Amino acid sequence: MGAIMLGHFMLKYEWLIFFLAGLTAYLFMKSKTKEDRSFQEYFLNSFLNAVLIGFIVYKFSSVIFQPTIIIEEPISILYSTGGTKGKLLGLLIAVIYFYTKYRKGKWLFKNWFTQIVYGIVTFFVAFWLFRTLFFLLV
Repeated sequence: MGAIMLGHFMLKYEWLIFFLAGLTAYLFMKSKTKEDRSFQEYFLNSFLNAVLIGFIVYKFSSVIFQPTIIIEEPISILYSTGGTKGKLLGLLIAVIYFYTKYRKGKWLFKNWFTQIVYGIVTFFVAFWLFRTLFFLLV
C-alpha cells in the first residue's frame, strides 16, 4: 500500500482505512446505544479513552523497550513505533483500563459485551470493505 505525503509527514493508506473503519464502528455502536443515553455516554467515552490509551502506549513503548533511544536520538521517539511488543502492551493496558471502567459502572455485562461484539464485527467488516474498495479503485 502507498502513502500520502503531507509536508514532512507520511500518512499510510492503511492507517486511513483503519481510521475510517474505527469511525464506522464507533458510529454504529453509538446508534445501537441511543435508547440509554447514560450508558451510551459512559460506554463510548470509556471505549474511546481505551483506544487512545492503547495507541499512545503503542506509539511510545519504544522508550520502555529501548531506553537508550532517549539519550541517543530523542526526536526519533516521535517517528518510531513499539512494534509487536508495543502493540501487545498497548492492547493489554487498554483492556485493563476498559475492564476497570466496566467494574465501576452500574450496567450489566450483557450490555457491555453486546456493544463490544458489535464494535469488533463492524470494525472488521468495514476495514475489509474499505480495503477492498481501495484496491478496486486504485
